[in-house]
Amino acid sequence: MRRFGNGVGFRRRQMQSIRSYISELKQTLDNLPLEKIDQVITVLHEARLRGRQIFIMGNGGSASTASHMVCDLGKNTRQTGWPNFKVIGLADNMAIFSAYANDEGYENVFANQLESLLNPEDVVIGISTSGNSPNVLKAMQLARQRGATTIAFTGFDGGRLASMVDINLHVPSSTIEQVEDIHLMLEHLITKILREDVKEVTTSARLTGLFPQSIRRFQESVQPASNPRLPRVNRQEQRRQSLELFSAISRELSLELNLRELLRRILHLTLENMEATSGSILVLGESGQVVEAAMVYNGTYQNHSPQQLAEVVERGLAGWVVENKQAALIPNTREDPRWLARAWDHENNTARSAISVPLMNNDRVVGVLTLVNSKVGKFTEQDVSLLTAIAVFISLVNDTVG
Repeated sequence: MRRFGNGVGFRRRQMQSIRSYISELKQTLDNLPLEKIDQVITVLHEARLRGRQIFIMGNGGSASTASHMVCDLGKNTRQTGWPNFKVIGLADNMAIFSAYANDEGYENVFANQLESLLNPEDVVIGISTSGNSPNVLKAMQLARQRGATTIAFTGFDGGRLASMVDINLHVPSSTIEQVEDIHLMLEHLITKILREDVKEVTTSARLTGLFPQSIRRFQESVQPASNPRLPRVNRQEQRRQSLELFSAISRELSLELNLRELLRRILHLTLENMEATSGSILVLGESGQVVEAAMVYNGTYQNHSPQQLAEVVERGLAGWVVENKQAALIPNTREDPRWLARAWDHENNTARSAISVPLMNNDRVVGVLTLVNSKVGKFTEQDVSLLTAIAVFISLVNDTVG
């Protein structure tokens, strides 16, 4: 059987080309912007917790990477108790893609899809080796106008796209094959970290002895590196407080307590460690009715009637969380219609901030954990992440919930 290029000189050149390609690839990997990768992971994690949509687009080989990322985020990150990613590939529906290309021009195929789907604070990811694909640029311009968070995967010099986005994940190479190689590698890296960090927290909820190490990794993964949109916090202090809180909750869950007393203790620990002034934990039955609850206002436990609890679930913030199966962050309770004003709200006439997350069991909301602070804008996206982890922990460990 004859082989292509049997000559010694040809084989030598071929092996040299292989070594050169791998060597250049390694050098490019060493120069990747690690902080930008961390920022992308943070943005995607928060989009997951807040129920925001993620749109991904690209052309040619970049379209293939975009579709791959949609698949990995949509399927391979699923974990019991955690919300699923709402991810959409703009190059995947060939009928709508080709219709827009044929009737309104190829430069409009992505922007026209976003026009009817995109909401403020959604995430838009554009993959372009050159950074100059006209249809990606036009879609990104629309995304910025709509108030979305914008991310680019680029190569070469980054093109026009680099300066248009909030985060530019740039591969410093002028070899198109290597740029596309590394874009796919970055997609796998990001998805793997998102999956494993959440899996570590969930698994450790069952094995409390491993929990501190997992929460440390979880906290590191959700902490932003240098995203200007996110406030800076003392990383070491937050990590220490988180570990103390989870350790304390672990001890409470190991005690033989009735459900109401257990809820009160967990609520007290959470309020204290997250600097909240008021809060509640509601446990829901099969039909969505409140079967047990613990409520605190300004440090004092409150008695509650079934009618009051039903009103909270039907009309209040907790009801919105149950209906949408996602966390809610309210910087100012006086400006958000989801907040159900109680008698004391009118008496004090003060605005506050609130945060609320669902307790999930097999895709069913089995409870709601809500915290309130007397100051406007007190809670952050990092608090959403931490409170979601607490909710997952409680749901998995405590068999009584759900």
